[in-house]
Amino acid sequence: MKKLSPGVWTALLLLLGILLWELAAAEGHVNPFFFSRPSLIWAEFRAMADNGSMARHLGATLQEAGLGLLFGAVLGALCGLGLGMAPKVSRALMPLLTGLNGLPKLALGPLIIIWFGLGLRSKALIAGLMVFFVFAFNLYAGVRAVEEELITAVKLLGGKSRQVMAKVILPACVPWLLASLRTSLGLSLSGAIVGEYLGASRGMGWIIADAGERYDMERVLCCVAVIVVVVVLLDGVVRLLERLLLRWRGPRS
Repeated sequence: MKKLSPGVWTALLLLLGILLWELAAAEGHVNPFFFSRPSLIWAEFRAMADNGSMARHLGATLQEAGLGLLFGAVLGALCGLGLGMAPKVSRALMPLLTGLNGLPKLALGPLIIIWFGLGLRSKALIAGLMVFFVFAFNLYAGVRAVEEELITAVKLLGGKSRQVMAKVILPACVPWLLASLRTSLGLSLSGAIVGEYLGASRGMGWIIADAGERYDMERVLCCVAVIVVVVVLLDGVVRLLERLLLRWRGPRS
């Protein structure tokens, strides 16, 4: 029999887990009040999809997370590249960045809400803070990992600084950039959702908090499941992009 792919095994294990969950709830081994059951969660999803609330709240969260990811990624990547290209500056600033990265960014959420209000800006800023340091440290490491001999060879052949950046450093940093992007997908969504928890009138974080206060486990777990599916789908897009951009590395084991 032909071997099953890892994706098929994942789907089978997921279906098995859902089936066991449903049977355990039906037989009374699991209390539906606390854990609900897959059939009820699916019914809740269909109801939210039909009345448009799922699309509205998910769209708001994705907008906040997307803006945060965009600005956090751009600023973090530029910071990492700049520090990697300037060793003397990096020796002075990296300890500061390391200390700032140690701050509990989610705990800064209330301050950000106070400073920037309850609108889109505060949620995007929290999401951006979640991903900024990921890109900054990874791109810094990517630049520092480039072999000095390769840079020297390009310069001996007459390459200017911008040509070294375009032909050597940036291509070498693409794997680091994609790894940062994959890590940051979930982080940016987490930042947006935390911001909605703290103060909002829409979004997946707001609807989860509202449902949790009413002990509506079907709605809470439905929203959590949707967020997980969205992250998995986005990760699949990044994986595809990775295969297209890194074909020169050949197949990975």
